Amino acid sequence: MINVYELQNMTKSVRDRIMKRSQNDIDQVKTKVEEIIAAVKSDGDAALVHFAKKWDDPEFSLAKLKITDTDIKEAYKNTPKEIIDKIKEQISLAQKFHKIQKERILNWEQELEEGIIVGEKWTPIANVGLYIPGGKNPFPTVQQILAVAAKTAGCPRIISCISAKGKNYEVLIAANECGIKEIYRVSGAQAIAAMAYGTETIAPVDLIAGPGNTYVTAAKILCQSKIAIDAPAGPSEVLILADNSASPECDLNKKAKYCAADLLAQAEHGTDSVVVLLTDSKQLAQLTKDELEKQFEKLSRKEDIQKSLATYSAIIITHSMNEAIAFANDYAPEHLEILTKNPEEILKQINHAGSVFLGLNNPVALGDYATGINFCLPTGGWTRQSSPVGVWTFMKRVQYSFVTKPGLARLCPIVQTIATVEGLDAHRHSVEIRLE
Repeated sequence: MINVYELQNMTKSVRDRIMKRSQNDIDQVKTKVEEIIAAVKSDGDAALVHFAKKWDDPEFSLAKLKITDTDIKEAYKNTPKEIIDKIKEQISLAQKFHKIQKERILNWEQELEEGIIVGEKWTPIANVGLYIPGGKNPFPTVQQILAVAAKTAGCPRIISCISAKGKNYEVLIAANECGIKEIYRVSGAQAIAAMAYGTETIAPVDLIAGPGNTYVTAAKILCQSKIAIDAPAGPSEVLILADNSASPECDLNKKAKYCAADLLAQAEHGTDSVVVLLTDSKQLAQLTKDELEKQFEKLSRKEDIQKSLATYSAIIITHSMNEAIAFANDYAPEHLEILTKNPEEILKQINHAGSVFLGLNNPVALGDYATGINFCLPTGGWTRQSSPVGVWTFMKRVQYSFVTKPGLARLCPIVQTIATVEGLDAHRHSVEIRLE
């Protein structure tokens, strides 16, 4: 079901496959995605209708593309109150987290030297697009967490592209509760192309955020010549760091149950999801493998889980936790769980991860559903250079300066010398004329 390796004996080909994970799949679909993008750029709405009929809904028509007030009312009418209430709770927690985040994004101004003042201010991005994946089930959680971040940033125009399959009542409710009024039924790479280049119905945006499958991730990468993106956020992944520590409340058997449950929780996202357990305990590795097989039998998405565990996933035994930490930093996971004796101390040594979950009572599922933190994260090793989606994702910095006459006189010799070196005499003159 899942392979167990000793890190020191792992072959280069196996290590490379585990490290690269679904990036292999993204490379394979790029040509097809380029064709989809070209079709949307050329044919606009007609291409969106064509692809929706082909892949999502044989009865799809242009009239279904834009969500109406009637669609929103239908969603509320057909959704149990308990679900609506829990969506509202999710939104409330997310708003609290992102409000705190916004308060820490500060404008600043400073005098470098007498008469030379510099500063920065943050402004929201004017037009942003949210990609909400779908398919077998709706994802209202993705809708609300992206919308809350964009709304908290103050973006004037926020659009959402949701799955063209099914009714997606819960997603529509999440969008409405967050104040998103411009919603379209269009999914896949064609949705990314539509938001990037625009169609007759969908005006283009400046930035696209949101997770998706390999086609969506490839489209986001390919459209970066036109728009900004949050980061490549493809198939879900978790890496668990677990040592051999135990306690009366949690012995190794119980820890193995937790590890197995959390690995399976990520594996059920899809066949291309990735799960890795890193441990310095051979006993924990074997216990977790046994638990995986037991718990697997009780789950519904067996086919997806089985393929996920067999493709890019692994249980890896290391000689020490230091070796495990080094591998984790090299891997740069989307989600990182630290199930060790002193998780806070391990966290100090982690440089690359999207979201870190500390302690035995904190599975990734809490971050996905309840704590309010943003779970739209870079995948495929992109946490080496990218951050989680947050309020800052939907904002940009404007830097400015103010210089007095004495400040100008102080800086003039620098400009005169360097502009001469670079052969830009007009630059030099634009400064000198102010001191004549």
